[in-house]
Amino acid sequence: MDVVEDQYSLIHREAEQELFPYLRENNISFVPFFPLASGLLTGKYTKELSFPEGDIRSENPDFKGERFERIIDKVNEVSKIAKTHDVSTAQLVLAWYMKNPDITVVIPGAKKAEQVASNAKAMQVILSNDEYDKINAIFE
Repeated sequence: MDVVEDQYSLIHREAEQELFPYLRENNISFVPFFPLASGLLTGKYTKELSFPEGDIRSENPDFKGERFERIIDKVNEVSKIAKTHDVSTAQLVLAWYMKNPDITVVIPGAKKAEQVASNAKAMQVILSNDEYDKINAIFE
């Protein structure tokens, strides 16, 4: 079995254009890395947050300026959908991956046992096609 692991998330969707069609055509599995975008897609950040010099996020364009603010706005929209399922934003985002037929497996990072348990609960989230499409539209 062939597998490709590459960056892919709601905010980094370049793989959808050329990579995913190629992988489908050639029966190659895909595993995204940074599926929660270094915590950015978990809903734990606010626009007012800044990262100190030396923090790796302080150099990442996703965590700076207007781009960061736009991402936070989109994550807040996704959080509203998560509330309707009574789950965390991270759990809903992981469910979004699992609904995507181009994703073979999702391996979210975790630093604590509680995060592992929380991530596993995403398996219980059933997104409707409309919700899946709405999340896609939020991040277009």
